[in-house]
Amino acid sequence: MKFGSFTFQPQKPEGFDLHVFRVKIETGIRFQPVHDMVSNVAVFADNVAVKDHPDWISQSPLGPAKIGNPNFNIYWNIVCQTQPEHRAEQLKYIAEVDRQSPGVCLNNQYFADHGHCTCSRCQELWKNSGLSWLEWRRKEVTDYIAQIRENVKKDLILSIQPDPVTSLERYGVDFDDLAKYADAFNVVMFSKNYATPWYFEMLTRNFKKLLKKPFYISLYVYGPGDNPKDVPTPAEILTVSVRCARAGADGFLYLTDGASQMLDYQKAVVADTQLRERLRSYGGKPVQEVLDRVASWEKIVK
Repeated sequence: MKFGSFTFQPQKPEGFDLHVFRVKIETGIRFQPVHDMVSNVAVFADNVAVKDHPDWISQSPLGPAKIGNPNFNIYWNIVCQTQPEHRAEQLKYIAEVDRQSPGVCLNNQYFADHGHCTCSRCQELWKNSGLSWLEWRRKEVTDYIAQIRENVKKDLILSIQPDPVTSLERYGVDFDDLAKYADAFNVVMFSKNYATPWYFEMLTRNFKKLLKKPFYISLYVYGPGDNPKDVPTPAEILTVSVRCARAGADGFLYLTDGASQMLDYQKAVVADTQLRERLRSYGGKPVQEVLDRVASWEKIVK
């Protein structure tokens, strides 16, 4: 089992096997890759691209993939998945990022959500394809990932939404298709509250059954500008880690703004010896691996 940091800052917290740095976030802001940190790239979620090219935004019968559209769970603006200029630029960018990194982790590399995209270009491409609507979207996503795979010479991690049942209908994502190109998956289970860990354990069991490559679970610790009162408690995060581990997760990526927030989390779970002892009763080698990792942090937080 691998444990990784997933940070907005080019910082490597101690005590982890790999470090993922968000070199291009959904706002469209880009940072210089770090040679020993996996580079995370948001592909089609790109506020800068949409600001510069408003006509590039993904469309649907329920409106565009735009911040503030209440019909979708979207917190940024998303470029149409078939926009040729953006696709070409991202291919070149991802190849350059891969050259400067030990690997690439992608997110938002698919359609914005159900019903997207209905722009005139997508409508024409769909009609000319001779495929059903869902199969056309699936092919568009898979073919683009195949192109990305040709450009990425190192490890390629593909992030997917925590939807094991309707990812094809919503995003054009077929897990078996993407498994042909991914070295690993990253199931994004970000939440500001993990008080009901059973739900996340259930999702992990589903993905363990469906995914044909190893997969990480991304958990939310502390994001940029967060109020400490509005983030999950360390006890919740550790508990959900144990629950997801015993359900079959191959590793975890813990999201923080930078190294200091991660250290705060490590200190808290190391200090909570009563919780650690109680979690041992959850049983099994995966549970012990999580608790052993926490024990290894004792020398870091002193």
